[in-house]
Amino acid sequence: MYSGICLKSNNKIFIFICFNDETKEFDGYSIIRNYEIEKYREWDEEELSEIKNNNYPEFIGKLTLEKMSNMFECLSQLKNEKLISIFTEIDNDSYFVGRIKKLSENEVELKLMNEDAEWTVNERIKIAEITYIGFRTSIEKELMNKNVLQQSTVVKNK
Repeated sequence: MYSGICLKSNNKIFIFICFNDETKEFDGYSIIRNYEIEKYREWDEEELSEIKNNNYPEFIGKLTLEKMSNMFECLSQLKNEKLISIFTEIDNDSYFVGRIKKLSENEVELKLMNEDAEWTVNERIKIAEITYIGFRTSIEKELMNKNVLQQSTVVKNK
């Protein structure tokens, strides 16, 4: 189940600011296909009172929503992101984390990063199979910070 503030919705995609139930604050963005949404509702007063750090203004106005109307357009806008996460309809239990290397109307190629924050292989993913894209969340930030620390350690050791 996803929770957050909707930024854009149309017949193809739903873009929202993610709410992290553990930290009780907003944490990055998600894009899902609209058919993935069975139902949605507004938060009630009790749910709103659970927000510990109402940091949603940090996320407002940061995306070019007018250029993000389908998955291809969203990926085009994310080409300069350091890391994104992608789930596909083939496997809902695992996902890809990486940086966009190539993009066409039908396919995206990611340079993958593993859980140890090491760059690994490239992976081609059909855009039609993508069900979820996450970016600028604590998951991607944590991996990038770990990668930067590893890179600075390598430089110091040379």
